[in-house]
Amino acid sequence: MLCTHCSQCFGVNEVQNQRGKGLNSQIQCPHCEAWLGKSPTLSRLKILGFYVGLAALVYGYFTPELRNVTTAVAIFSAMILLVSHMMDHLKVTEAPVKPFVDDSEHRRKYR
Repeated sequence: MLCTHCSQCFGVNEVQNQRGKGLNSQIQCPHCEAWLGKSPTLSRLKILGFYVGLAALVYGYFTPELRNVTTAVAIFSAMILLVSHMMDHLKVTEAPVKPFVDDSEHRRKYR
């Protein structure tokens, strides 16, 4: 996985902290300790698009008189599935607190 806060890659086995359950779950980056999560709305759209498209294709296969309608529904569901899949990325839900470092002496040296 790629952290959107520190842009470092980490494996699933490196994740030690997790909070929430189901589609609202969040993980903590092992490098920068930022909390990352996906959008539950987009995940629900992705699941809905898959199952509605699959059901429309199966129903249209067994009922030839409604094949035109079910094919259109399946195509629209596949479009919803693909668009929601492309938009569903890990997002920073809670960034870590940065410690304040007084570097005024360092800046004054190079002015």
